[in-house]
Amino acid sequence: TIDATTLATRIDSYDTINGGSTTNMTLASGATINVDASEITHMLADETAGRLTITDQVITVTNAITVDTANLLGATTTGVVTATIDTSETITELATLSADGGTNAFTVVVRAADATGATAAQLNTINDATSVAVDLTNVTALAGSSLSDLGTLATAITNNEFQNDTGITTIAVTDTTIDATTLAARIDSYDTINGSNTTGMTLASGATINVDADEVTHMLADETAGRLTIGDQKI
Repeated sequence: TIDATTLATRIDSYDTINGGSTTNMTLASGATINVDASEITHMLADETAGRLTITDQVITVTNAITVDTANLLGATTTGVVTATIDTSETITELATLSADGGTNAFTVVVRAADATGATAAQLNTINDATSVAVDLTNVTALAGSSLSDLGTLATAITNNEFQNDTGITTIAVTDTTIDATTLAARIDSYDTINGSNTTGMTLASGATINVDADEVTHMLADETAGRLTIGDQKI
């Protein structure tokens, strides 16, 4: 277990001892580096300068960091990076977290300012970047999303890959061609997710809904119940 402050001090000491030449420090494979958010820039600068080699070490960060910093740490080691992402980061920025299949343990909370601005695709991307359940406490609606992305998100929510996810009450669907069977399944999924409360789905203007005769009653019942809004769509 390595304290980043102590490590930096030792690097500086031995650079001084060898007359200002670079002293490269290697670390035990799989060792844990405990680093404060304010020390990360220094640590990565030492690595860039050839004063420190980080390969498969585990990095645990105290205090919140930005998405950009999280990506730098993720690129620095094949070990797990554990950190909290700054809650002021926008949904657009959060969606630039490097996907690693959920190796790194980033605590992510979607900010209140993005309560209605997140898309299913963005949330899926964020989920792919962390092993920690993404917090959707502040999310009340999903912006323009495809039925496919909504399906992926619903599965992840059902698998507890998100938390505090029962507040989504409005979803905008962007597909220009919509299969009624898939649409009905998505409506049912999100009604279940939000505790059997009504999730209202809106459709892209002028989109085409392909529906079988025996599905019409169900589709119109969803509309009557406020679970689906049909306006100028082609049927």
